[in-house]
Formats: sequence, C-alpha cells, structure tokens
Amino acid sequence: MQEQALILNILNFNHAQKPISCSFFKEQQSGFSCLSLHEAPIELKEQTQNNSELNHLYTNFTISDNADFHAEIDLTRSVRFAKHYYSHLIRQYFKDKVDIVNPNFINDIQVWIHEVDKSTELYKAYRVFGIRVQMANITNKPELVIYHNGISRILNNSINDLWEFSKETFSRVLYKGELYHMDDLPEEAEYNHQEVYPIVNKDLETHYKISNSTNPFANRYKDLLPRLNNFILKYFDNDEFKQLINLKSTDLIDVPNRCIHSTRLESNFIQLGLENKVQVFTPKENLKEHGPYKLPENTNVKFIVIYHKDDKDHANQLFMYMKKLYKKPNGQMMTDLYGTSLYDYIRIGFDLDKEHSIAFEDKSNPYEAVHNFIDNTDIDIEKHQYVAIYISPYNKDEEDTEKKKIYYKVKETLLKHHITSQAIYRERIFEKKFKSYYYANIAAAILAKVGGIPWRLDSPVKNELVVGVGAFKSQEFGIQYIGSAFSFSNNGEFQEFSCTSKSDSFLLGAKIKIYIQEYLKKNTNIERLVIHFYKAMSKEEIKPIKDALFNLGYKDIPIYIININKTTSKDYIAFDTSFDGLIPYSGTILDIGRNQYLLFNNTRYRNAGADDIESYHFPIKLGFQCTKSELLNDKLAIKDMIDQIYQFSRMYWKSVKQQNLPVTVKYPEMVAKMYPYFESEDIPEFGKTNMWFL
Repeated sequence: MQEQALILNILNFNHAQKPISCSFFKEQQSGFSCLSLHEAPIELKEQTQNNSELNHLYTNFTISDNADFHAEIDLTRSVRFAKHYYSHLIRQYFKDKVDIVNPNFINDIQVWIHEVDKSTELYKAYRVFGIRVQMANITNKPELVIYHNGISRILNNSINDLWEFSKETFSRVLYKGELYHMDDLPEEAEYNHQEVYPIVNKDLETHYKISNSTNPFANRYKDLLPRLNNFILKYFDNDEFKQLINLKSTDLIDVPNRCIHSTRLESNFIQLGLENKVQVFTPKENLKEHGPYKLPENTNVKFIVIYHKDDKDHANQLFMYMKKLYKKPNGQMMTDLYGTSLYDYIRIGFDLDKEHSIAFEDKSNPYEAVHNFIDNTDIDIEKHQYVAIYISPYNKDEEDTEKKKIYYKVKETLLKHHITSQAIYRERIFEKKFKSYYYANIAAAILAKVGGIPWRLDSPVKNELVVGVGAFKSQEFGIQYIGSAFSFSNNGEFQEFSCTSKSDSFLLGAKIKIYIQEYLKKNTNIERLVIHFYKAMSKEEIKPIKDALFNLGYKDIPIYIININKTTSKDYIAFDTSFDGLIPYSGTILDIGRNQYLLFNNTRYRNAGADDIESYHFPIKLGFQCTKSELLNDKLAIKDMIDQIYQFSRMYWKSVKQQNLPVTVKYPEMVAKMYPYFESEDIPEFGKTNMWFL
C-alpha cells in the first residue's frame, strides 16, 4: 500500500537574529496596534507588573521619543509579541503591492488582488488570500499559514446610489481603500456615502442573481496547489520580503510524521443486505444490488400522494417509476425491464392508498385540503405506517417566502397527524437524472423515515451518549436556531431531535440532563459525555451540563466538546504529492496544534482505485475542549472520538453520496433550518423521533 507524501500550506521561517527596539504607550495612539499585557514583550514585565490599572499597551513597532516604555526585545523569548511584530511587517510589505490589505475576523492578514477577467460592469472581483503568523504550532520554527479564500466582489455603485436598499442590507463596505463593517464606519465616511462601496453578501447575491456556484464534483486540490505556489513565488520569493521575514524555503512544509494519524480501516466500510451482510464502500450502486441493512419493525407501509390537480401526469409518472412500469403506445401497462422499483432499492413495495391520496386545487393552500381530508378520513395509523409523497409545485429553496412556507407547512400538518413525508419538487420528476440521481436518495430517505436502516457501519456498535448540536441563522427571520440530536450508539439511530431559538438555548442543558438519566437507565457505566457542537462552547453553556452530572452523582465524568466547523477548512489544507489527484486518503487525521485537528473525509479509500473517487471534499476542522483539560493529552482517546465523527458522517441517509460532516451536527442543522417555518412553538411529538427532515 502506497504511503502518502503530505505537505501542508505552511512556510517555515527563522526568528530575527538581533533584538529589535520598540516603544510602547499606555494610551491609544492613532494607527497603533493594541496589545494585551500577556502579549507584551517579556522585557517589559518589570516595568508594567506593579501598575494594576494597566491592561493594554499600544505600539507602531518603532521607536518614539515620547513613549511611556522602551524595550530591546528578543523575539525568540517574547513569542506572543513576535506574532504581532511579524504580522505588522507583512501588512506593511503588502500595502503597495496589492489592492486591499485587511485583517479578517480572526486577525489574519487578508490581501485582495483585482481579477479583471472576473469583473463586470456591476462589480469588481478580487481574489483573496489569507496569511497567518503562528509560533511553532506544527514544527519547531515560526510558521506562515498561506491560504486561498476565494473570490470576493465589491459593487461599482456606492451605497449613495443604491437607494432601493436599506442600510441593514450592507454588511461590509470599502471606503478609501479600507474595509469596514457597516456598523463601524468612521464618522468621515458617514458624510461621504458616495465613496462607500458595498461588498457583495448573500442578500446582494440574491438580488442581483450573482452565482457563486462551482462544480461540486471537481477536484479543487489540483487547482488550489498551483494557485498557492504562484502566490508564494510572486510575493515571497524575493529579496525585499526575505529581508523582512527570514524564510527557510518557499516550499510548503512536509507534514511531520508525529502529526499524521488515520481512522481505522474498518470505518471506511458500510454494511448492506438483509440476510447476507456485505461490506462495501458506498451505497450508491450497492443499495439496489444488496438491499438495505434492516427493515423497520412495522413493514406495513402505505403511501399516499399529495399533488396539485394540474400535476396529475407527474403523480402518474412517479407511480410508474415506483412500481417499475412502462406504458406502451397502445396504453397497455407492462413491467419496465430497465427500471428500478422502490422495492428493488429498499425491499419495501410502493403500496399506494389511491383512495386516500389528495389532489388539491389551491397551490397556495394545500395544507387546508390535507387537514380536511385526514380529519375526515379513517386512516389506521396503528396498523400502517403512512408516508405522504408531496409533489410540491414549489422548490423548498424558493426565493418567495410565502411559497417557501407552503412546503414546510405541509410537512408540519402531516407530522401533527403522525404521517411522515417525502417532498419531491414536481420539475424533478421528468428530468433525465431523476432515475439516475434523485431516485436512490429518495428511496434511502423513505426507508429511514419509516424506521428502517438503509446502511450502517461495519464496526461494533458502541454504546455512548453523544449529543449533536447544530445551528442555522435564518436570514428571513434574523434569528439563530439551535437544533439538537441525541444518540445512544454509533449505529445512526437517534432518540430525539429538537430545536429552539438561540435565546432559549438554556433548554439544551435541561434536555441533556434528561437524556443522561435515560442513558443511565440502560447503561450503568458512562465513561464520558461527548458533545458535537457547531462552535466552541463557553463556560456558561457548559455549566448547566456539568451541574446535571453533579446532581446525578456523576461529577467526575469528563465532558468532551468537539467543535465541528460546518464549513470545510480553508485556512489549513494538505496535499498528497505522491498522488496525481493530490487529495489525501479519506480518514487521514492531521494534528495541527492547539487541540485542533483536520479530518479528511472523501472517497479516496486506501484499498480502492483512483477511478473510484467521487468526492473531493476539503477537510473539516475539529477543535477539542474537555472539562478535565489534562485528558486532551490522551491522543488515543482523541483519535477514537475523531473516528466516531468519521463514522457518523457515513450515516447520512438523505443521499447515497458520502458527506464530509457527521449527522450529529448535520441533522440538527437541517431541523433548525425548517423549524422557523413551523407555526407551532415546538416540533410535533411524532417529529421528535422521526426523520421527517431528510
């Protein structure tokens, strides 16, 4: 088996050999950098330690005669200060070489380079790169992280010309070569709106129909590496830069062997087949051949179809797909020898309850027909599991808010009647790729919604309480919603899904307490509580969970919080230079320091060919916290929990394609995305244990 030759998007450099001289002020000075005392040079410690009112110092990294403090600084000792000093040098270097130099929200240096060929009359396009100085996170030298942040656009019209938009529409803007958040505009800019130009955000993209779409199946690794190398060669491989920053080399570093780990080989496999279990990489083709892993306990599944009366042809066509039928020119029905029935995919037949299917007349009000029909119809939900196939006239991503609400209100109405649903956008049914792409995904989702298991991991079931928490910020409602999912094992089965607004997130602690109690009824031993969270958790968020364990008599159980970024990593990326496709093996784990890890989650498997690669996902970044910080040094336990995240990413039953995010954060986010459109204040009880959101 070929080993990887991994490089990381980092350059090494050496510290300045001689001490540097700097002055510092107690009070803010225009254009100076602000340092907290723990970032100040060690050489100033004696001068500042007895001043209890002093919290910050200000410097422009040069000597000033009237300053409060002066110091000769050894950068090899004052490494926190060194990070600021080197960052200052790099910012100054780029000032006259690129169009915009700007700190991002984590204070990395961003450089914006105008891309003429991607600009239009509407906007100027800029290619954005990020630069971060860090002190020996991965190697034993100072490091420059160089990353590509994609294309950003700035409108050619000033906000003064864009009178049709409210001020709240604009988030960040350009004024006299500097980028600002709209809320932080300098006073001078408020009097010169004709010189303030908005950066294109989601709202402006939607309004102007600006597409950011890229081919999701393309190998972006092959485009990214030469782009990074060209940027480095153009701006760093010259005497001027090397006099400022003493680069060891302009080659990206080799990843040290001690930083490279991998998930278990078994975690790449899933199991399919009702009687004879088979081990496969992907369900894409294998689901039809081998069948699902497990059928629901109640296999009495009936289907009703809900459709607009003008879409009867769509409903009939869908029925023919599901039953594998073909209509001859003379009108005779026969078996479609080249088709695939729903039974072929999931071993549950499409038993259509024609009598109870619903053809509604008002496109804007289908739920009224659903309400009336179900309320006045004797449907036996005890004996049968009902699945409603809703042929929606509108896409769930419809821009019109009122039309979008219809989609979700139908789902809510059905949930209140204990009926799960599968929505299919009407236009999809007659698309060529319906049978080749959408159909298999729909079949897997339907099976999961009736309690079956489409596929599961080829690894032992491990009993452990895992809490998944995801979030979605609704642009329409201006509110962030927090979704949660509770699992007692790694087999993809969940005990409950719920959702609250962020302002009610304290309820999450109460729910976690309940599920700890439920778990302990079934499992007397609990070694740890694992929370997959969409961000780093604050002390205030952890406290009610710690209190719950303490009150239950389990005060010594550690709580691990794993921050799982829902967007793939842009700032850290590795390449396997031994492979033409450059993408590292799926399951590769890189320790990038400070309790942070990269997990590569794609379809390049170690014992599969290059032609089998279907997805080229960038890695996800994981950050670890623990209520007992010393346990973060237990690399075996950390690796085990990363392996668990990898496994949960294989349990996504909305698609037969592999995902790069675990369902523990993916599913709650999906619930949180739909929840704002529900009229009830809570998800119907049936919906808390059913995978209706797939």
